[in-house]
Amino acid sequence: MKQLNIALKNSCLCIMALFSGSCIFISCQNEKAPKLIGAWQIDSVFDFYNGFTFMDTNPTPREVHVYQPDKTMLRQGMGEEKVYYYELEGAQLFIRDLPNSTIRNEQEIIRLDSTQLVLRKNKKPQFEGKNQQRYELRYFSRLRP
Repeated sequence: MKQLNIALKNSCLCIMALFSGSCIFISCQNEKAPKLIGAWQIDSVFDFYNGFTFMDTNPTPREVHVYQPDKTMLRQGMGEEKVYYYELEGAQLFIRDLPNSTIRNEQEIIRLDSTQLVLRKNKKPQFEGKNQQRYELRYFSRLRP
């Protein structure tokens, strides 16, 4: 009987730990969503490729990304506007052409606060070979309405 009580207590503790962990995960997962909502203009782009770097401080066009609460993102640039659909999973930002289509673009949110958004996108190497690293950082500033 004593072993049964210990087993039940351990089971309850495990269930409570799982429940608490999932609550923390869900709250962390959703904490970025309200901060992302709004209009962001690209300021600069940093490229890294196997130790070689380049910083474009005047990217053309100056794209604006408008993230809306309904999980749509409007990209404005080059005289055009296009609607995309986004999902957030923790710090991962997934962009799709249509709500249920394959992921078109996957980026990691490096920084997100009231004034700045920094996105990292891993890119494929241009040449064959091992141990290559290529990525891009895009820096955005929040636009005030």
